[in-house]
Amino acid sequence: IKGKEAYGFTMPLILDASGKKFGKSEGNALWLDESKTSSYELYQYLINTDDAKVCEYLKVFTFLTLDEIDSLMAQHEKEPHLRYAQKKLAECIITDLHGVASYQNAVKISENLFNGDIKGFTASDIEIVFKGLTPYELQENVSIVDLLVNASICSSKREAREFLGN
Repeated sequence: IKGKEAYGFTMPLILDASGKKFGKSEGNALWLDESKTSSYELYQYLINTDDAKVCEYLKVFTFLTLDEIDSLMAQHEKEPHLRYAQKKLAECIITDLHGVASYQNAVKISENLFNGDIKGFTASDIEIVFKGLTPYELQENVSIVDLLVNASICSSKREAREFLGN
């Protein structure tokens, strides 16, 4: 397009806390498609965002105003263990990508799982939580020690007994 005015837009590469870029080649790709990265997986990833990166991510990946981010970060710095900034980051991103219901389900699954309250899990919730794990078919009348060895959870019966004893 000769003789026409052209414009470009650039921005710095987004890096994780260890300085790696996000992507398939780095093994830390996050997919926008919920069938590839569930809202639960995305929630877990975002809730564990390093404190040093969360402000940057809020500025880049959300539509929050700078005043809202500053206020949120001030609250977060007073009680970082409550992860206010990470929770808001997860809420904004998941709601925008997958909707409010998916966000609320991710929070519910996370809270129930970490509180040990799994009675209300649906089959879908269980599939989401255990996605990527290799299934193991149980055999009848197998001791817990043999089960741990057969499922490759422990490398030997001695290790399994020690594990159980602890």
